[in-house]
Amino acid sequence: MNLSLLGSPHSSLSKMQLLFVALAVTILTYLLISTLLGIFRAVRSPLQKIPGPWYAPLTTFHLRYLFSTGEIWKLVQRSHTKYGPICRLGPRHVWVSHKESLKQILSTIDLPKVAMYAEISRDRTSPGLFGEIRFHPHKRLKRFFSPAFTVGYVDNLEAVFKGVMRDLLQTYATLLAGNTSTLEGVQTDLMDDLHKVALDICDSMGESSFSKGFGQVKPNEPSGDPQMDETWKSVPRAIFDGLADRYKYVYVKRFLRRIGFNVEFDWPKQMIMAIDSIVRQRSDEKQHSPDLLQHLIENGKRPDNEEAMNSRDILDQMSEILLAGSETTSGTIACLFLELARNPRVRAKLLSSLPAIRHDDIDNIIVSKTVRDSEDFQYLEACIKENLRLHPIASEMGRRTGDQWINLMGYDLPPHTVVSASYRDLHRNEKYWPDALSFIPERWLPDNERGDYPAAEIDDHLYDQE
Repeated sequence: MNLSLLGSPHSSLSKMQLLFVALAVTILTYLLISTLLGIFRAVRSPLQKIPGPWYAPLTTFHLRYLFSTGEIWKLVQRSHTKYGPICRLGPRHVWVSHKESLKQILSTIDLPKVAMYAEISRDRTSPGLFGEIRFHPHKRLKRFFSPAFTVGYVDNLEAVFKGVMRDLLQTYATLLAGNTSTLEGVQTDLMDDLHKVALDICDSMGESSFSKGFGQVKPNEPSGDPQMDETWKSVPRAIFDGLADRYKYVYVKRFLRRIGFNVEFDWPKQMIMAIDSIVRQRSDEKQHSPDLLQHLIENGKRPDNEEAMNSRDILDQMSEILLAGSETTSGTIACLFLELARNPRVRAKLLSSLPAIRHDDIDNIIVSKTVRDSEDFQYLEACIKENLRLHPIASEMGRRTGDQWINLMGYDLPPHTVVSASYRDLHRNEKYWPDALSFIPERWLPDNERGDYPAAEIDDHLYDQE
């Protein structure tokens, strides 16, 4: 009788219940011990002298939640306003917006990246240039990719850039031609348009790297394989969704790994097949383009063991570059157009400073080299710099102290302290930037052309430190 009961469904259910109870007890015990250790460390921590909210020494739950939702910058902004240029927002988490200290963090001392960067990568043992936090592997990756990020390399891709821009302008011309009203224009989602442009040309991706664009601005011609065409078009969305999931669940992954569960976010199978077919095609060709993809195929090595990269490794590298390049490019340009819409004085001055080109002259697109070399675009460059000051590519850079103590703003920070450089707050600090929240491109003009507008604090605009 007892033996039959042991094998009954009710017995199995009881075992499952016991398993869940054991798991719940384990998690609660872990949380309790973590909380008690947090309180003990908070009392003894040398960071207790740094101003911040009362709960900061006790928990990181608020930081993890705000990080996963992308709204941590709001807490940082409020905290700097309330507590000053240095504040403590977690047990070992400090944010700094002090001028000289940011130079120490990003340049003089050059603190290493926090571990979170590696967690965003598919394979944290072999991340891309953005996610690599180890000194020597990062140095190898940086040296490997450096030829693809020179001004000369980008200038050689101007034909690709002009082609995509020509397609976008042709789309606008078609929309305008089909508009029957003489009083009203046409509506378009500029942010979406800019995003499509960036996807097809930015960072040597799309057409210049894979021998075909992603078909975002102008749909690709059918290849005869509808499934492959649809897969190829979905590559950018799959990359963004995959990286967004890793970003969102970075702390969940770390917690599960601590209790024995390793969670990975791989790329969709069809997407891997699409990229793999391009890689194999490029590998078999004797004549090929000297672009970033070919560089990875012929010379790419994993940063952890220096073995040759396979298709998935190459996809990892290109995906990080695509995300880092397209999102930042489209977002920054969209912010520039937003500021021009908000500031009619600046918009009128900028338009009057630019060479007159017919709206339908889409074959004579001005390239970046012309902008750099000609004085006709001085005010345009000033607008771009002022836009980057107000809307930096990211609000902060996460760093950590190594095995040694460091001193910032008179505070001694122990090893393994997370130190975030809040350069967005510095860019908007009235101490360094008079009328800091106003869009004033004249800050960046030479003294004899600035007029009565305040000069830029060149030493303080740190968005180009990384």
